[in-house]
Amino acid sequence: MPYPTQTAPGHYGYPPQPPTTAPGWPTAPHKPYPQQQPPGGGSGGGGDQGGGSGLKKVVIGVVVLAVLAVLGTAGLAAYQALGGGALPTATDDAQDEQLLSPDDIEELLDGRSQALKSGDEDTYLAPFAGEAKDTQKNLFENLRKIPFAQAEYSVLKTTGSSTDEYGDGATIALDVAFVHKIQDVDVRPVSEWYRWIIKRESKDAEPRITRVGPAPGAFGAKSYVFYPAPWDLYEDMHVVKKAHTLTISDRKHAADTDRYAPYIEKAAKDDIELWRAKGPEDTETPTGFVTVLEPDRKTYSSLYGSPYVDWEAGQSVAMPTFDAGFGGDKKDLEYGGARVKMDMSGNRFTNATYWPKLVQEISHHEFAHAIVQPLEAASGGFATESNTRWWVVEGFADYVAFRFDRELGAWNIRNDVTGKEFSGTLPEDPGAGDEVSTNYTVSYLAIRFMAEKNGEAAALRFVTDQYRHPGQLDQQLREATGMGESEFQAAWAGYVRSNS
Repeated sequence: MPYPTQTAPGHYGYPPQPPTTAPGWPTAPHKPYPQQQPPGGGSGGGGDQGGGSGLKKVVIGVVVLAVLAVLGTAGLAAYQALGGGALPTATDDAQDEQLLSPDDIEELLDGRSQALKSGDEDTYLAPFAGEAKDTQKNLFENLRKIPFAQAEYSVLKTTGSSTDEYGDGATIALDVAFVHKIQDVDVRPVSEWYRWIIKRESKDAEPRITRVGPAPGAFGAKSYVFYPAPWDLYEDMHVVKKAHTLTISDRKHAADTDRYAPYIEKAAKDDIELWRAKGPEDTETPTGFVTVLEPDRKTYSSLYGSPYVDWEAGQSVAMPTFDAGFGGDKKDLEYGGARVKMDMSGNRFTNATYWPKLVQEISHHEFAHAIVQPLEAASGGFATESNTRWWVVEGFADYVAFRFDRELGAWNIRNDVTGKEFSGTLPEDPGAGDEVSTNYTVSYLAIRFMAEKNGEAAALRFVTDQYRHPGQLDQQLREATGMGESEFQAAWAGYVRSNS
């Protein structure tokens, strides 16, 4: 199935690139949002990769007491059901001299955390050796460009020998979480997972970190470690800081990034102000967004380890809260934030006439996904009713985009709905081929219909409730519109036909 329902923890793709020309536009804006649906949950412009319903949400929780890294569909219970138990730690034979103790490892991690916080590059780099030192120098300099409210390294897992068993020193593989919270962007700490290879020749020698890379993919899926971030990819990361946005690219694309950044900022401000004015008061949502602009398709696709979808123009990647479900408040948020990436080579950015309009359109859409990401509950299973409905996820994001550009919304309706086959059924997934664009646009009309009927506040409350409690759709529709699911679907179908 080309565009399966959401399956992994958090990637949301945006619709395909706009066509060069289209009816009704001198230079068409785009073929409306057939966003890739997320391979993993959450709201956001995307469709997933994976078959069937998939695990819409795989909550990543980490207990940083012993050395436990857990990945599961519903937290610790699911982890235990899959085999449970603590993950292996470094071997420790009392008969051999221990060269890398837990205290040694903690000192390495804490030293890097404190040096990053203080800006002491020499201290930060001191234990790294060889090529690892060069890559970490770039990483340190890039990280210092980001306004972190929190940034520290924590142990996930160790493997290997911490003793001098064979007389040639100790070598371990240390899986490390870079736990961070970007100011105004994340509402809870999130993480990226690395693997450090650490060697210590003898008690008289200092431990050396000889290699750094991504931690191995959990359950065979590299997307769960959220590597690489832009600070890992770019030798010199360019960051445009504005009131509500951090727009990031490789330094060689600085001129283009500077040109697009004001339009991205405008979209962010619009979305945040809309939510403040009309969104429910009992929500904890971001007041800023991170966007990575990348024109090289291979590099774009690699960002955050997200699955490749050949037609997407952008993606909102949901970032699980670092310790969600473990050792803290079980009612706390499963998602701490989101990261947005956009393909800067697409027509939305290169259209000579309409690029300002189209850059704002994709930004409005992706930021709508990001703003509600922390509201999303963990998936309760594979059934449709266990996940936020696809038409709500994508309809809301398109509603926000077209709310600020009704002309573009009207173009999408003409191009994707008028004269097209329409089933009268609320779409459960993007579909395939030409129906993808139609499904996005009729989902937009569902949220627009709701907002026109009972006001935007009611529509945004409905979206919030559906994200939090996806199994209560009928009740939520009654509260928002006065109609149950079947009645609402029939009324919406009539609205679509009368508006196309």
